[in-house]
Amino acid sequence: MDGNKQYLTDLIEGKLTRFVIPVYQRNYDWKPENCGRLFDDLVDVAKTGRREHFFGSIVSQTPRGERVVIDGQQRITTVFLLLAAIRAQLKAGVIESEEEDLAEDIEDYYLLDKKHKHEQKLRLKLVKYDSEAFKAILDEKEDEYVQGSNVTQNFLYFCGRLAGLRGVGVDDLYEAIKSLCVIDIKLDESDDAQLIFESLNSTGLDLSEGDKIRNFVLMNLDQERQEEYYESYWNKVELNTDYKVSEYIRFFLAARQGKTPAIKKVYPAFRAYAEKNFHDSEGGALGMKTQELLEELLRYSKHYRNCTHPATGSENVDAALRAIHLFDATVTLPYLLNLLEYRSQGKINDDSVATVLWSIDSFLFRRWVCGVQTAALNKIFETLHSDVLKGVNDGADYAEVAKYLITHKAGTGCFPEDNDFLYALNTRDFYRIGSRKFYLYDRLENGDSNERVAVVEGLENGKFSVEHIMPQTLNAQWKEALGDDWDRVHEEWLHKMANLTLTAYNSDYSNRPFEQKRDMKDGFKESGFRMNQWIAHQESWNEAKMREREKSLEEQFRSLWPYPSSTYVPRKVLPESAALDSDAEFTGRRIAAFSFMGVRYVAPQWNEMLVKVLQLLHELEPARIHSLVGATGFPGSAFHGEPAPGCSAIAKGVYARTSSSTAAKIDLLKSVFAYCGVEADELVFEMPLDAASQQGQLIPLAEDN
Repeated sequence: MDGNKQYLTDLIEGKLTRFVIPVYQRNYDWKPENCGRLFDDLVDVAKTGRREHFFGSIVSQTPRGERVVIDGQQRITTVFLLLAAIRAQLKAGVIESEEEDLAEDIEDYYLLDKKHKHEQKLRLKLVKYDSEAFKAILDEKEDEYVQGSNVTQNFLYFCGRLAGLRGVGVDDLYEAIKSLCVIDIKLDESDDAQLIFESLNSTGLDLSEGDKIRNFVLMNLDQERQEEYYESYWNKVELNTDYKVSEYIRFFLAARQGKTPAIKKVYPAFRAYAEKNFHDSEGGALGMKTQELLEELLRYSKHYRNCTHPATGSENVDAALRAIHLFDATVTLPYLLNLLEYRSQGKINDDSVATVLWSIDSFLFRRWVCGVQTAALNKIFETLHSDVLKGVNDGADYAEVAKYLITHKAGTGCFPEDNDFLYALNTRDFYRIGSRKFYLYDRLENGDSNERVAVVEGLENGKFSVEHIMPQTLNAQWKEALGDDWDRVHEEWLHKMANLTLTAYNSDYSNRPFEQKRDMKDGFKESGFRMNQWIAHQESWNEAKMREREKSLEEQFRSLWPYPSSTYVPRKVLPESAALDSDAEFTGRRIAAFSFMGVRYVAPQWNEMLVKVLQLLHELEPARIHSLVGATGFPGSAFHGEPAPGCSAIAKGVYARTSSSTAAKIDLLKSVFAYCGVEADELVFEMPLDAASQQGQLIPLAEDN
């Protein structure tokens, strides 16, 4: 293996003139977002006049005068597309160069190999149909463009950026491209290319999002401050988060901004947050108030620590935090971070904090028992604190507002009331519940008692086990005890909560008669578990006893997981804004504007909104939107390649059905967002409230078609 620093354009122009992407690699998958970042970097290089811009490493083998790319295909392909776009826009007269033959030079030096005018004419051979897309671009056959390829869409993106180029000329941009510097790593014949490829792309060697953030924050500081800030802030953040920094910062951003970035986008989301909120107009490392940023990260990391290892100093608060953590409800972390920060500012007392936390515990458990879908939870806990503060700002009590809000969600955001909760308690399978057994039996056994049994530890190490009182396999004695209808009783009651408990004896004895299980060593009579005290005093075990225990459990469940009441009366019932993934009712509402990825757009009609959002999605994911045209099934059935009645133009060759009800428009957007891999909460609608609406009444409106 041999490596050295090279300019990328020198590699392309050199003797080994052809880059080949091997067939085992994936297709080119950079999006306009990635291309935009490169273009912006190059413009910055051009403006500052830097001679070099590091562009990573290129790993390749060089058999038969070619470069077989092992790592670096995304970056290499993108540079080729930018060069092709410059050539195309120069030829079209869209941009002008001081160099009369620049378009021809780019073609001769970088795009086409004049010495190989047949099958090896292109200096870049891509994978599968990306190769066809690239060939059509270089052959300048616009009618043969493969619109569903990222190659085509990124080429068109660069053409658009070049047409709007301001502040620097194309010659400056071209010189910036020539400044791209790479580490050129060439493998020997004895090197195992596949092994090296796997190593380079394994998660073990990839920088985590936390690593990238650490480098971003600390890298451009002087050595002394790097060491000081690392020890005073970053290392403490790592300790507080058990070194799960990427996960922590993801929830930190959700708490601070009201939306959770995808785990692979935590770094760019953090960078945008830092640059927006900690910009230093007086300069400094990266133009940021680095110390203030690190202070905030450290402060919230202490709250994160209290969520995972509760030690707030309040027994009741810590008990509630332990319960939520044991339930494995990481979805609540954005809210918990905000609540604990609010507490640290002295704006809420511990009794109120505990009241809110236990209400959330009931909310989570009741929903799980009732099998309510979890899709709505992310948005609920991302925005709950800010929603509560609206009521607090009107003079209401924090805990009362919080309880009101979580008990007044609709649809998949609902808080199950007693009837649904108790019905689920008496009908669902409580045995096959995976790791939730740790939470369930810890709460049932310990409740609010200060004298706690180490239920979780016992279940984890096998000292304790979940026991069927009426066993899973019935012998003759059990059938006789259950009566003539033993098969129905067994099938109906086996996995219900009324037939389950904790034991510390050997499960091999589990199908013994009830009397023996009660009286044996470590049996129910000798059990140290509170939940077995009533069972230990029973003479037999049958359906009547299970019904009796079921009634007792109903009272215990309602006591441990109560449905909160609230004295809060809101001024407004209908939301003035709602995200695409919310449970809000859109039918009959007027729209005034919408926000997409943080940018606000005026849209007085739902039709206008739909067209603009689809156009924005096309800018973001052009290949995906084009691939919907002519596709079977929904949402493809709503897209056409030619003008059609009831359809609106989205892009060249893309028309979408917009003549539909508001509900149909919402359904279409949800499906297209999911298809494009865009989070639905990135789209937020603004819907003004009229006088009647503010009294909690919806006024039916004619829906625009």
